[in-house]
Amino acid sequence: MSMKKVKIEDIVIPEVRARSRWTEEQIELLRASLGKFGVLQAPLVRPLPDGKYELIDGENRIKTAREQGLEEIDVYIVEMDDKDASIANIMLNVARGQQDPIGIAVAIKKALDAGASIEEVAKAFNRTPHWVKFMVGLLELPEEYQRALEEGRLNVSHIREAMRLPDLYEVDAALQTAMRLNWPATVLKNYVDNRLEQLRRHQQTVEETGVATPPPPPEPEKLVKYGQCLVCGRMVPREQIYLPATCKDCYELAQYIVQNVGTGQKAMNFLYQALTNYQAFLHYQQQFMAQKQMEYSGYPPQMPAQPTPNPTQNNPAPQLPSQVQGETSVPANTQPPQKWQPKNPRENQRSQ
Repeated sequence: MSMKKVKIEDIVIPEVRARSRWTEEQIELLRASLGKFGVLQAPLVRPLPDGKYELIDGENRIKTAREQGLEEIDVYIVEMDDKDASIANIMLNVARGQQDPIGIAVAIKKALDAGASIEEVAKAFNRTPHWVKFMVGLLELPEEYQRALEEGRLNVSHIREAMRLPDLYEVDAALQTAMRLNWPATVLKNYVDNRLEQLRRHQQTVEETGVATPPPPPEPEKLVKYGQCLVCGRMVPREQIYLPATCKDCYELAQYIVQNVGTGQKAMNFLYQALTNYQAFLHYQQQFMAQKQMEYSGYPPQMPAQPTPNPTQNNPAPQLPSQVQGETSVPANTQPPQKWQPKNPRENQRSQ
């Protein structure tokens, strides 16, 4: 590699190449730097058979120098074939962190067309062959989404999440909403997770009933407000999702109850009645054992005491709590089970 001053008009900028995405502020800083100090980092070029030079790296420096009226510029000259020049162009732009994904995809395809293998390109970037194929696949997106990637309204993570959906109709609904509402990729991921679960449950219903019905239409704005419960698997409003610290035993107990009893108020009524009946059984068992003990001791038999009226007989089961703190046990006594009072854990956090 050697340095040489060449005419700017002799430097050819390839139409197909990777490009870094510069902000207007960065361009202004570059202009100020060139005006005061000149070119601090020389562009990289390779010689062409006709005596001119093809640019590998430094497009913004070349354009800014031309705008400021410079006719010549110092450049680094390296001998490279098409394949190596394409890979070098991609690597230098990716290393800057702010790149145009479509430009990267076009440059990778150019390197592949020049004879580079997918494995060579993957090794050059310390990526997997799957990454190379995915990047090239961006060129198959509709022009609208390619332009959004170039302009920064979408990024590669948006595309990767949307492509998890089963068909192009679903993908289009997700990406259109993401662009319209300026969703970050994390919000889009939440929608895709929820939509896949919704479609899975619909397919399960079709298989159980044998009735083929169309799936519910995608509603990204509505569905993104829901989350999936890790215990029962239902989709519920996100404000009803809580993540307290839960040990393995309690988590498995909750799953066991949900699998065998279900969820919601109906399940709560069932559990409450079962607990009430069990404690009534313990009460009569205790009375029976006391009676037997008295008989064995020679005391005359006595009629068992009437159980204390159960205050829950005329009371409905407690409402489903949003969170129950502490360990719930079944005491072996005659007291009826205590009612669970609904309590919002976020109120506890505010009071603390």
